[in-house]
Amino acid sequence: LYLLDCVGHDGEAVTGLVASGCQAVVFTTGRGTPTGFPGVPVIKITGNSATFDRMKFNLDFNAGRIMEGATIAEVGGELLEKILRVASGEPSRAELLGHDELFCITRV
Repeated sequence: LYLLDCVGHDGEAVTGLVASGCQAVVFTTGRGTPTGFPGVPVIKITGNSATFDRMKFNLDFNAGRIMEGATIAEVGGELLEKILRVASGEPSRAELLGHDELFCITRV
């Protein structure tokens, strides 16, 4: 498990995780940016149902259902299943859509 404590710039965060050795990225987003990374699946999750509805073709999972009455256990179980499917070869939305932005480093 790799955790990254940094500002929320998607490209930089994903680059940092992959550079640290991460082999799959589970990335939370509020606005729904469709960031991907070459060779590493990026699973995009939002906790905002309005964002998911607006960008469902770019996002993999809507955790905002918890705010609408679904239980944490229920949504957490579904998320774990999604992560396991992607880890087993199911393409993430970023992979399906060809979002393989090159790594990005703006500060050293």
